[in-house]
Amino acid sequence: MSDAFRNAVGLHESGRRTDAEAAYRAVLAKAPNHAGALHYFGILRAETGALEEAAALIGRSLAVDPNVPQAHLHLAGVLVGLSRHDDALAQYAQALVLKSDFTEGYFNRGTLLLALNRAAEALADFDRAATLAPQSAPMHHYRGYSLMTLGRLPEALAALDRSLALRFDLVEAHSCRGLVLATLNRREEAISAFHSALLHRPDYLPALDARADILCQLGRLEESLRDCDRALALDAHRAPAHNNRGNALLAMGRLDEALAAFDRAVTLDPNFTWALANRALTLRNMSRFEEALSDADKALALDPSLGAVAGERFYMSALLCDWRGREAAATDLALRVRAGQRLSPWQVLIALDDPALQLQAARNFSGQTPIPAPRPAKPHTRLRIAYLSPDFRDHPMAYLMVELFERHDRSRFESFGICLQSSPPSPIRSRLRSAFEHFAEMGGRSDDDVVRLLERQEIDIAIDLAGYTSKGRTGIFRRHPAPLTVSYIGYPGTMGCDYMDYILADALVIPPGAEGFFSEKVVRLPHCYYPADTATRGAPPSRAEEGLPEQGFVFCCFNNSYKLTPQFFDIWMRLLCGMEGSVLWLFAETEAVRRNLRAEALARGVAAERLIFAGRQPHDAHLARVGLADLFLDTLPCNAHTTASDALWAGVPLVTCMGQSFAARVAGSMLSAIGMEELIAGDPDGYERLALALARDPERLAALRSRLARNRATMALFDMAALCRHIEAAYETMWKRHGDGLPPQAISLHA
Repeated sequence: MSDAFRNAVGLHESGRRTDAEAAYRAVLAKAPNHAGALHYFGILRAETGALEEAAALIGRSLAVDPNVPQAHLHLAGVLVGLSRHDDALAQYAQALVLKSDFTEGYFNRGTLLLALNRAAEALADFDRAATLAPQSAPMHHYRGYSLMTLGRLPEALAALDRSLALRFDLVEAHSCRGLVLATLNRREEAISAFHSALLHRPDYLPALDARADILCQLGRLEESLRDCDRALALDAHRAPAHNNRGNALLAMGRLDEALAAFDRAVTLDPNFTWALANRALTLRNMSRFEEALSDADKALALDPSLGAVAGERFYMSALLCDWRGREAAATDLALRVRAGQRLSPWQVLIALDDPALQLQAARNFSGQTPIPAPRPAKPHTRLRIAYLSPDFRDHPMAYLMVELFERHDRSRFESFGICLQSSPPSPIRSRLRSAFEHFAEMGGRSDDDVVRLLERQEIDIAIDLAGYTSKGRTGIFRRHPAPLTVSYIGYPGTMGCDYMDYILADALVIPPGAEGFFSEKVVRLPHCYYPADTATRGAPPSRAEEGLPEQGFVFCCFNNSYKLTPQFFDIWMRLLCGMEGSVLWLFAETEAVRRNLRAEALARGVAAERLIFAGRQPHDAHLARVGLADLFLDTLPCNAHTTASDALWAGVPLVTCMGQSFAARVAGSMLSAIGMEELIAGDPDGYERLALALARDPERLAALRSRLARNRATMALFDMAALCRHIEAAYETMWKRHGDGLPPQAISLHA
């Protein structure tokens, strides 16, 4: 009988499965309880996919002889295939009771525990396996994977390095090492690790997927697309590759193509959380807010732990003025920030007037990044300053900043404009080109390309005009591309990182004592930090042309819809009720926003027709129409910025409510700089009383308009020549400290 069994095993091992099956059956026909034949026949049936039969056969063998560790091991493997995980773990445990030095038993149980998200238990098994087989590269690889899963990244890296020292062609270890490096924000090294994996196995799809993702994060979009296309050539139905392709196309601004890629990813895998989240972002960028919100809801239903998606959902709800559950959602964001989740700092800023939480959100988002040593200063005849922005186009930031650029003293400063987003020609773009001595089009170019450009130009001070706004390129500043880096205008809050040296502000937006909420050293300009374009405006249209009543009082708020809140909308509706014949003039780009706001008005007992909606217009036309309003009503926690400047330039009084954070104090800074401090309220009740009193007192309101007209020419707010001098003085002060070998420190300038 032993000869027949040995013959069956020999046939099995030589790959002659049909003959082996016949031989096993012959053995069992004569000896039905032959433990060895039952065991090995069970292995054969498992190899051919007959898992239920395999489990029964190996179970019968163990009933005959329960003291065979290998049989328990093989039965466990079959049970894993049947998704009977608890039973499989019991079999692994029994195998290890029988054989305490069973390396394969520890290793296999560890892989199952990993799959069950029980990484700590898995690590214990891999530790034991690696002790028993210290020269086994896979053991160290899986130790590294477990450590990575547990967030013990330096230890994970050491284990993976050990694995590769034993076997450098272990593709999975290279790829896992890349993931660890990426998590440590060592993204260039991560790319090298994935490259090594692909050198050994060019068709290793996980490495292609991961490298495409990181290349996209680094702004190397064409390279990312090439990896995606390579992955899809290998497997056209690979959802992660379609998702990565969508991300690269989204970053390029090719929204229709990005949407098609995400659609394909979701079709292939309806539960692909990140594809749903990314499609939501794309739809939001296409102003298809309701569809975007639906996708965000689906993603969160699949994985409620995704802080980034929760932040995006809050933002989209705010854009839609869909305020259902807003208070609970804001509380949830705060809890996520405190728990260390990575949310967009911009979305936290518009939700929560809390400087401490905004700082923590920025720190969570920035992560731990090794900062290269700043480039040493080189002597230049003039100080070289570079302004970096994705918004050197038909965008509010461009209009705000252009006069400042034009006024730079070219005898002392050499100015560089670095445009980070491609856009069609326009009058403002032509004006920007002329404002700078040097202008570089870097839309579609990688972060590395931009850094190399700044280094070639030997830039002394690099100024970030975008920060954490949607098209910001923080990856450039992570590399500290100039001896000094400065955050200005684009993002009204802290970057929460080590790579930004200074932030330009004033004493009202960052009052004394608030410096601890900023990772940057605060530079306080003498008056309002906010610039403006003081070019002459065209003649205003008639009220009738804008759909406004000729005689009724016009309250106005042209802030973006995401800044509107139910608390202040309540106040506005009470103002309408308190002023017969009055209307509220709002900016709203989509019908969905208009519909939601009309519904909110009706719910508060105000007729929907008392809301008048303005759409987007060319810049000059928009500025001309603002003067038709009687009183501008500000928002909180995110104040009017450009829209406040526009209203005050047009001579429209503005009522604001001062908050705690930078973004909640911008309009107050402007009012102070134009000598209209009495329009700053300290709380919502005071804001409401002030607005109603002004609306009911036409003589007082007229006097305020007259003061605004006078102050516009004499006060600091619109004195761009003075603002430019102050900013230049700030740059020179920063640079002198740097040249003296001193670290950045807070700077307060005086008029």
